[in-house]
Amino acid sequence: MARWKQSWSEEDLRRLKTLAGTKPITTVAKELGRTTGTVLAKAIEHKLPVLHRIERTTQ
Repeated sequence: MARWKQSWSEEDLRRLKTLAGTKPITTVAKELGRTTGTVLAKAIEHKLPVLHRIERTTQ
């Protein structure tokens, strides 16, 4: 079964709660082996802080 169709295990949720707010959402998604969208949705569902990495260009 594809990873995106799997339910969130207690271990996945525990890791998300530990990582949320400490790293950008893209990094958290990679560490959990999930898409950014599913991680973002789960973080919002559990009212967890979310960091977005904004790259700035210098002129």
